[in-house]
Amino acid sequence: MHIRSAVYSFLCIFCLLFTLSAQEQNYPKAIIVPHGGVACSEFNAAQVGARILQEGGTAMDAMVATGMALAVTYPFAGNIGGGGFLLYYHAKTRKVTAFDFRETAPHAATVTMYLDSTGQPIAEKSRLGGQAVGVPGTVKGLAMAHHRFGRKKWATLLQPAIKLARYGFVVDSAFYRSIQHYQKALSQFPSTRQIFLPNGQPPQPGTLFIQLQLANTLSQIARKGPDAFYTGKIARLIAHSVQQHGGILTVEDLANYRVKERQPIVFNYRGYTIYAMAPPSSGGLTLLGILKSLEAIPLAEQYERNSAPYIALISEIEKYWYARRNQYLGDPDFVAIPFQQYLSPQWHQKALQRAIRLRPYPARKMSAYRAITGQEHPQTTHITIVDASGNMAVMTYTLNGGYGSKLIAEGTGILLNNEMDDFTVKPGSPNMFGLVQGTANAIQPGKRMLSSMTPTLVLKNGQLIGGLGSPGGATIITTVLQVLLNKLDYGLSLAEAVAAARFHHQWLPDSIIIEKGGFSPHTTQQLTRWGFHWITRSSLGDVQAIWKTPEGWEIVSDPRGSGFPVGF
Repeated sequence: MHIRSAVYSFLCIFCLLFTLSAQEQNYPKAIIVPHGGVACSEFNAAQVGARILQEGGTAMDAMVATGMALAVTYPFAGNIGGGGFLLYYHAKTRKVTAFDFRETAPHAATVTMYLDSTGQPIAEKSRLGGQAVGVPGTVKGLAMAHHRFGRKKWATLLQPAIKLARYGFVVDSAFYRSIQHYQKALSQFPSTRQIFLPNGQPPQPGTLFIQLQLANTLSQIARKGPDAFYTGKIARLIAHSVQQHGGILTVEDLANYRVKERQPIVFNYRGYTIYAMAPPSSGGLTLLGILKSLEAIPLAEQYERNSAPYIALISEIEKYWYARRNQYLGDPDFVAIPFQQYLSPQWHQKALQRAIRLRPYPARKMSAYRAITGQEHPQTTHITIVDASGNMAVMTYTLNGGYGSKLIAEGTGILLNNEMDDFTVKPGSPNMFGLVQGTANAIQPGKRMLSSMTPTLVLKNGQLIGGLGSPGGATIITTVLQVLLNKLDYGLSLAEAVAAARFHHQWLPDSIIIEKGGFSPHTTQQLTRWGFHWITRSSLGDVQAIWKTPEGWEIVSDPRGSGFPVGF
């Protein structure tokens, strides 16, 4: 046994040194392959998924293996203690199935649980430690999706993640810097400090990072299925740790969690059929609204891509739909959502005409937009996978903030989410990102918090041509939007469409966010003259995308991120 462990550790070091070397040598962020592959934010997990595909697994098999591996190698956002959304295109039937495994509020949750005695929000309560934790959905979500569309045995698919946890993987500089950045928050919990800060410091680059507790947890889930997570010892340990640190999650909350199969949002845009996630994700309906508003004009003929007029037009349309996103959208089991209004040509025309009437600018005043909005943290991750049969899985899942609540459930190795911060803490009060939340997303027991996650599939004449998604909180929707516009309207290659500079407007705060260095001084000066306020951010999003080309599948990992595409 010791010899086998040593051999495996040697192989891990060899493979990971190759990964480090690949990063240093600018390993390609875009590849074209004949059969299929994986795009995700971490190279080791992508290799795990590609290996499953090569062994005859479906895209869903590879998604389970990749998602579980990311929980080990990318704890910043990969998880089994969080939740998310998944779309699956089944090539034989040409149907798309949507799985909602978003976290839920514990049974004891109340609308005022994060307010002080004067009714003001206490920010840290919803972001750090046990009080921030919603009921996780990832394990049940992946298990349900695998039951529907998997081919390989569940236990087999978890073995790569178990090995990565048990025998370790080599720490690179990005992993080290990430833990170093969050060191103060991670150090507040002994169970977390023990794993991520041995000897009080982040694990050093070039060393093996071993997670024996997580390996044992994954082994139990492999043997017993999702019940191992939601009932029994693991559930008791999760609930105990949460309650020990001031939270309210119980073993009953875990046992009662259910995955939802939703009808995806489906609409046509310039001859393409787009599938995106339905509420409680706001991604599908907001994307629908923006694209259908733009469809009425020949965008590529009238607007130079990423010019000042282009940015101004799209920003104004984004304002309109983000305002409505957050007035109307929430968990459909709790909120009546006006689906027909989102499909209404009158709403689309109104959004476009409001934007066009502003020419020549200055920008429209915010008083014209009466709705209120919500926010999601940008620390999420996305995976896109296609197999040799043409099945495709797109999944965006998250812990919410980087490393979630920063709390590891003692004895399990499981990092727990801080998704409760995605609810309305206080209607009308701006959160840490300047966004003002609404009552449609108010806290209620068992409710799913509103999300911006936007896993997306694109078809043409009933045939799959692509899939994509991104992290980025509220910027996820506009990131996916711009890649689609770059592809469908402006005809860029997928690599060009993903690499192109991005911008974002979310109604409040009243600023266009643009990527630093991505736009010319002439463009930003023109926006300033027109009355727009703009701010810079180093980057927006981390798109993982796959697109069909005459030469094969183009697989792209965003050059802004740390992932690399793997195919065969």
